[in-house]
Amino acid sequence: MGNVLELKGICKSFKTFSLDSVSFTVPAGSVCGFVGINGAGKSTTVKIIEGLLKKDAGEVILFGEKKLTSKVKSLIGFVPDSCYFYEKQTLLGVKKFISGMYDNWDEQAYRKYMDLFGLDEKKKTGELSKGMSMQFSLALALSHNAKLLIMDEPTSGLDPYIRSRIVNVLKEFVRNGENSVIFSTHILSDLEKTADKIVFIHDGRIVFEEKRDDLPLFFREKYGIEHTTLDDSIVACIEQLKIQASRFPNKAHAEGGAEK
Repeated sequence: MGNVLELKGICKSFKTFSLDSVSFTVPAGSVCGFVGINGAGKSTTVKIIEGLLKKDAGEVILFGEKKLTSKVKSLIGFVPDSCYFYEKQTLLGVKKFISGMYDNWDEQAYRKYMDLFGLDEKKKTGELSKGMSMQFSLALALSHNAKLLIMDEPTSGLDPYIRSRIVNVLKEFVRNGENSVIFSTHILSDLEKTADKIVFIHDGRIVFEEKRDDLPLFFREKYGIEHTTLDDSIVACIEQLKIQASRFPNKAHAEGGAEK
């Protein structure tokens, strides 16, 4: 099926931070874990993919298109890291507004997810817990036949039960081999259960892009790390990158930007 997303040499500069030639792909039918510590560049990259932030250089190719047309936008579902609803609006009111934005709105799918998550449309969004709000965002994102789901720190601050429920929904979503997920997070245990590949960004640069099953061999050969958990391996990798940056700043910059 090819790639639903290709990033090629994305650059974006701020006063104190920059993305440096960020490149990676998301194959159809996969969950791509996009990981890195806070401030590494995950959210900036996600905003550029969505067209919410203008890039300085590079290409974003979604579903084979270089332009973010209304048709392409309709194929993307987004779940942010915090509630973006007017707190006095009911869930039903939000649904009516969101559904009106999509020609391909699927009311049956919406009802399925609302029932699955046990959400009451009569409630106001300000009455929702963080877990309920996240599940409502996910229900909306999955109810217009999206082919790519972008999740920016979706499980941060949620209890294990809600996180497990969300993970199971993602597994079901990609099962048809056509739908895909970008799962941007720093809670790496969730990715141990779901991700097909891991893209690791550090200090605005892609350090590696590897299939999850290939990580033990990759960490051993590249960094001399005996892989136990993704969390432990990433921490060990970050420590090595810090040491390398302090000793050979130019080399660390070049290798961090070139590693795929």
